[in-house]
Amino acid sequence: MVRSYEMMVIINPTVEDHSVEVKAVEELIAKLGGEVTKTDVWGKRRLAYEIDKLTEGIYAVVEFKSEPDQLKELSRVLGLRPFVVRHLTIAVDE
Repeated sequence: MVRSYEMMVIINPTVEDHSVEVKAVEELIAKLGGEVTKTDVWGKRRLAYEIDKLTEGIYAVVEFKSEPDQLKELSRVLGLRPFVVRHLTIAVDE
């Protein structure tokens, strides 16, 4: 059963080109059998609290459709990416 999700990704602001990291997230979703429906990059924003000595991050929201069992692998791989500071995925009500 395919469900709709929304994922917020915070990218390290020291990365030269944040669009490469956003594209990598989109490609990962597609590789796991999902379909990206919308991507919205908010740009550099101040973090609510310091994370790994960073006070700012580049925020991106990715809306996608995927099987629920693929979320664990998606989270695992995003946790391994060096420039992804944080990520959070929520299910969107239809």
